Amino acid sequence: MKLQTVLVLLVLVAAGFFALGRLTAPRSESPTQAAPAPQAAAPVAPRPAPQVQPPAPPPAAPEVFRVDNAPVRPPPPPPWTPPPGTQPAKDPSPSKGPVDAPVILLEVSDFQCPVCRRAYEPLRAIADQMPGTVRLVFKHNPLDMHRNALNAAAAAMAAARQGKFDAFADWAFQNQSSLDETSLLSAAQSLGLDMDRFRKDYNDPSLRMRAKAEGNAAASLGAQGTPSFFINGQMQVGWASYEAIVQMVQREAEAVRGLTATGMSVREARIQRVRSHLKDQAEAFLASPLAVEFQKP
Repeated sequence: MKLQTVLVLLVLVAAGFFALGRLTAPRSESPTQAAPAPQAAAPVAPRPAPQVQPPAPPPAAPEVFRVDNAPVRPPPPPPWTPPPGTQPAKDPSPSKGPVDAPVILLEVSDFQCPVCRRAYEPLRAIADQMPGTVRLVFKHNPLDMHRNALNAAAAAMAAARQGKFDAFADWAFQNQSSLDETSLLSAAQSLGLDMDRFRKDYNDPSLRMRAKAEGNAAASLGAQGTPSFFINGQMQVGWASYEAIVQMVQREAEAVRGLTATGMSVREARIQRVRSHLKDQAEAFLASPLAVEFQKP
């Protein structure tokens, strides 16, 4: 065999072995082979934008009560000072009922006091409703806190000097918000009073002195407020009811009649009841302007 032919056979055998090795060798991924495309990611919903809270409003200023348009109550006047040497007037106190009634009911009042008005209206008729049993006597206690009370008391006493106390007191209690001096003079004129005489009496310091003396006497006994009542000396401060006053009067009338049945006079029996009620304060009461009516028969 020729050498050339042998060489060809060897080449062919080598090529066969090479091809067989390629066919039997494990397959490996070519480094240049494209990697499989990644799966597409699921769509992601956009995240909602965070809500921005509006800034908190500034705290409201505290509510302030405005009094720009509210009526301003004027302060009470300074305490009245009497001229030197002034003595309380000796005028009789306004009263209803017989002087020898077994019970003397003192009504200590202030024309500017609303509760005094409620007490005055029913009590004005008690002497008529209990005839022969009770004498109702009006006394003054113009409180310093009421700026027009003292002038109203003086005006009422000036009217009393012309026999018009009841009419003037009715007007004063019904017009408690109009007790300034101009209104007092206007009321006196409307009641038909002699105005020259009224002005003179109204300006008489002894009338104001009298009103203050009665009020001071009541306060010294413990009746600082108005209205207050002394029923044969039995003290009642404040207004409960008309029926309560009537019951007190009835009890006192029975007690006095029991004493007069032993021979005491009505005057002595009433004073005895005063001492029974007021005890250590009885003599101070009997010496005060409140007790003038107890000293008479």
